[in-house]
Amino acid sequence: MKNGKKLVWILDDEWADHSVEKEIYEKNGFEVKVTRSEDLEQDLPHYAPYADGVVAQVGFPCRAELINQLDACKVISASAVGYNHIEVDAATEKGIVVTHVPEYCSEEVSDHAITHILTLARRFPDYNRQVKNGKWDPVDTKPIQRFNKHTVGLLGLGRIGGKVAQKLSSFGVQLIAHDSNGSQDTFDKYSVERVSFDELLERSTILTLHVPLNDKTRNIIGYKELKKMPKGAFVVNTSRGGVLEEEGLRQTILEGHIAGAGLDVLVNEPPVFNDPLLNLDEVYITPHSAYISDDAMYELKSKTCQNIIDILNGQEVEATLNPQVLKTLRV
Repeated sequence: MKNGKKLVWILDDEWADHSVEKEIYEKNGFEVKVTRSEDLEQDLPHYAPYADGVVAQVGFPCRAELINQLDACKVISASAVGYNHIEVDAATEKGIVVTHVPEYCSEEVSDHAITHILTLARRFPDYNRQVKNGKWDPVDTKPIQRFNKHTVGLLGLGRIGGKVAQKLSSFGVQLIAHDSNGSQDTFDKYSVERVSFDELLERSTILTLHVPLNDKTRNIIGYKELKKMPKGAFVVNTSRGGVLEEEGLRQTILEGHIAGAGLDVLVNEPPVFNDPLLNLDEVYITPHSAYISDDAMYELKSKTCQNIIDILNGQEVEATLNPQVLKTLRV
């Protein structure tokens, strides 16, 4: 608390406009402070000890060193689906609830993944490059397979993976998926064949990734896994950069085994100018933009605010990453 009001401290290097959040917090009687990483050192002693709630935007690391200085904090809210930028164990040890917004952009990310899939399968980057180089020849490109002949494999069949499957079903492609945590009811709901991890790789002519980044999934798709895929297959990643081992992808493309990749996420964001993937014509990259739409952005900001408001008012929040802390929290 600061100046007699509950304080929400927003840590954000990505968004310049926080008018939505400020309106919501101020309407509920909260004070708001926004800090960018270049100002963190000077702001830390003025806000860390007093913040009742912290918003941690993706890309702004919220690690133990910072969390241990949050002496009044009851909740850290990730303004995102992903939360690997927050050290949840450190927050739990400090008695701080961690929340996120898992459902806000399922429509947008699933649409983005399908756009990447179709862009690759229909060879749009090749055609675009050809035309801009002064050629006009529809048959002068790499082989194109009729789309409904593809087998699309989904690694992960959660909210977003399920929507991708639901939307792709109308194209007539064969859908297979591997999700060790998914129920059979989910596979049945989306009419997706359940397969082992190895079978997913061996059969997928298009592989799309929909898993969170954690110790189990980091580099889960690397050189060895990509070599198991059919020659000429495509890979799409709209989850997190660390799920796909980028050097393995580069090697398999250079070897002619993987035909191309559509990436919305990278290990290093933004990439350096000489990042090897930027120099591969077969790799099509968007700037971690799958979640973007006007509707999704408002929903994300408002739900992030509501998570903090509810926790600070002693209410239950479903999207809690350490519910054991919520049970014992006294506001």
